[in-house]
Amino acid sequence: MQFLIYCVDDPATPNARDQHYPEHRSHLTASPLKVLVAGPYTEEATDRRIGSMLVVEAPGIAQARAFAESDPFFVNRVWREIHINPFVKNIDNR
Repeated sequence: MQFLIYCVDDPATPNARDQHYPEHRSHLTASPLKVLVAGPYTEEATDRRIGSMLVVEAPGIAQARAFAESDPFFVNRVWREIHINPFVKNIDNR
């Protein structure tokens, strides 16, 4: 099953994203879940990174949540919020 993980950065920790990026990247690549797409989203006016979006394949929402909550970006307060919902892909133009 696929899940959309939408994460909002904590504005109180603006430097944490760069500091913890190597750990975050390792978490994504070492995961037993399949990460289909992942990346930051930005503030339109400044291109400042303000959150992350991921689509993952997981057996269920509990596993997707455990994956997100164990990410160094969440553990180290880069992300203030995590929202997880089932994702239904209707179009894939790759």
